[in-house]
Amino acid sequence: MGPPVKWSLKFQGIALLELTLRLSSQSIHPVLRRPTVVLLLEYIRKVLITISSSPLCQDLHRRIIYSVCWLFIDESKNSFIWRVQRPDSAAGGYKRRQGRRYRSPVVLIVNASRGDCKNIHDPDCVSHKMTSTLDIHHLNGNPSSERIFIVGGGIVGAALAFYLSRDLSSTNKRQIVIVDRCLKKSLGSTGHAPGFVGQLNESPVLTQLAKETVSEYLSIPGGFSRVGGLELSSSPLGVEALHRRCEMARAADLPAEILTPETAASLAPDFIDPESVDIALHFPSDGTANAQKVTSYYLDQARIQGVDFLEANVTGFTRSFIEDEKAEMKAIQTAEGDISLTGSTVILASGIWTSPLIASAHASKQQVTQAPIPIVPVAHPYTFTPPRPPRSGIPYPFVRWPDHHVYARDHGDRDGLGSYNHAPIQLDPTTTAIGAWPSEFDQVLSEATSHLKNGNEFQVRGSAGDSDPWLAKEPFNGIFAVTPDNLPLAGKVPDVANLWICAAIWVTTAAGTAKLISREICREAGTASSPEDKLLLEALAPARFQGSELDLLTQQALRKYNDIYNRKT
Repeated sequence: MGPPVKWSLKFQGIALLELTLRLSSQSIHPVLRRPTVVLLLEYIRKVLITISSSPLCQDLHRRIIYSVCWLFIDESKNSFIWRVQRPDSAAGGYKRRQGRRYRSPVVLIVNASRGDCKNIHDPDCVSHKMTSTLDIHHLNGNPSSERIFIVGGGIVGAALAFYLSRDLSSTNKRQIVIVDRCLKKSLGSTGHAPGFVGQLNESPVLTQLAKETVSEYLSIPGGFSRVGGLELSSSPLGVEALHRRCEMARAADLPAEILTPETAASLAPDFIDPESVDIALHFPSDGTANAQKVTSYYLDQARIQGVDFLEANVTGFTRSFIEDEKAEMKAIQTAEGDISLTGSTVILASGIWTSPLIASAHASKQQVTQAPIPIVPVAHPYTFTPPRPPRSGIPYPFVRWPDHHVYARDHGDRDGLGSYNHAPIQLDPTTTAIGAWPSEFDQVLSEATSHLKNGNEFQVRGSAGDSDPWLAKEPFNGIFAVTPDNLPLAGKVPDVANLWICAAIWVTTAAGTAKLISREICREAGTASSPEDKLLLEALAPARFQGSELDLLTQQALRKYNDIYNRKT
């Protein structure tokens, strides 16, 4: 007799809401002792045949029954992953894997506690409706110093989980846990990121990280569109700056070309009036990233690679001193209870909430680290045109007007526009990265639209409604983080033994930065970082502002809001 399998499912109309598989604990134990995949085809097949007797489930039957099903079971004992690989010819029942050629796998994720089921390779799927695979009671009841907790499940946390779970060797395998307030949608800056990816920055560090990020995004289905980027100018200083940036791009092995106003206008005719432009700079290898698709891909792949997820609202930390005035994180405090760390590593990928979390270790009411962490949340306006039919022909590049701190892009069924041309507004973020609408933003957007040929089509008046303005495609205040030098804070915190920070990172450099930190964490003891990584880590070091006053650093960061591409000397 094989292991007993219990199943349940729920429908709403024709939608499969829940599909839950449970194996008895007696059956799971020997399964978990096996080092690789366990073939439980007959038991899963029988369950699916029974389920598929309902006409509502015929598609599921067709896709899975005549397939080879491999069942991955994680150590939390409540998450099952079916990897379904269809043979080239599946007629007449399922066939064994030996000697067969297989198409690309279809992966279904089934969580026993909730039952969400979806095909993660669907390119149109941008919702990462993750669920917890364990709970705080389980973590505290099974203490381990081999865990890595990633606080934050946005694009940075997701990328970290993906690269760490991929790169950690089998001899140094560690349990990775993403902890996030909401696993079903992005509440942070990832959720509203317009997705501009311009690789050239005055900072060579950011240019290098952006180039590596684009390389990674191109491997993700639907993750990146190489539509190119345009920068326009109509002032003598601006023209000089674009010529200089063209030479800088070529030196960085990035293709770049100076265009006439007429040629530039032909690439985005609804945006650009050639009469208002003196010169244009074209970056053909730039493009737009779909931040939510990228994040969903990383989260799904991380789960397949064994990463666990915990939905919990992190409110702070407790720490203790160990030696030589060096501290150690002892617990993650959440609204649902404390998570004991027992020497585990913590990575803060918490974006705009990083500074508040760092500010107080609850037990002592002191900074977690003595180094100032100047990650400053700021307000930023973004708006859309009303819906329209998608344009025919070659997709528009994203367009910047550096002289006026304005940018625009084609979202497919409408256009989007944002502006940095206003005094910086520091904010204290609450539960999401979409803030209240400042009344002065109406005028900011009104002025910004004057630079676009179709500017009068854009909405400029925001509202304080309860709907999600990003989803409703209304003007909104999207909060993101700035730092005194416009560089991320990424690396180990020197005075806290088990704390890393990976924050103030934009979509433009998210993958490159996450890969860098993963390489450093996975680096074997006694080996040195590569010279290239060493330079990057020094530039991004969280403790690089040691000795400066936090208030002064905050003011420096706010001044950088109007110079996000580091063009000012």
